[in-house]
Amino acid sequence: MSKITNTGVHIVEAAAAAGDTAGEGQIWVKNDTPSSLYYTDDAGTDFKIGWTVTAENTTTGGTSIDFTGIPAGIQYLVVMWNAVAGSGSSFKLLQLGDSGGIENSGYVSVGQQMTSGANYGTSSTAGFLLRDNDSAERISGHFILTLEDASANTWTCSHSMITSVVAGQSYVGAGAKSLSGTLDRVRMTTVNGSDTYAVNGGINIAFT
Repeated sequence: MSKITNTGVHIVEAAAAAGDTAGEGQIWVKNDTPSSLYYTDDAGTDFKIGWTVTAENTTTGGTSIDFTGIPAGIQYLVVMWNAVAGSGSSFKLLQLGDSGGIENSGYVSVGQQMTSGANYGTSSTAGFLLRDNDSAERISGHFILTLEDASANTWTCSHSMITSVVAGQSYVGAGAKSLSGTLDRVRMTTVNGSDTYAVNGGINIAFT
């Protein structure tokens, strides 16, 4: 049972909130690893409280990098890059998924490469597109995902990146995607699906 001590309030973990009561909300602790604090409104909608930062992924050589086990109830997710490159000239993609797997269609996305001389834009329906096509680049920055409509599982995305190789060159983009279910995973991959990632620093996610 829950208890109050002279150092804090101890709440026993649970897999889900208790039954809903009209006019009442709930504060509870979910039994994930590590445990997370949640608020559930009287309509049964869960909201995760506080930020979680996952373990940094430094794997090199794979055609994709996945982050799974993202809990229900988040509304904001950041994918952070530190000195990341690809093995070839294929543009990069951020894809979203739910319990049915990663979804690779239905995105509205444009990625733009900005240089001192010209700007170039490319659209994609297969994922949120980062328009980097040079294996010599070391890209740093972030994708920001926000839950626009919880009832339709619609997420909007924007990104802002720079390269340490070409002075003054940057990458920006934006888009939206409605999932078939609740977001629980994200994947970094490439348009051609065969170029691999060279992670000189790391890729990580944080969410709330």
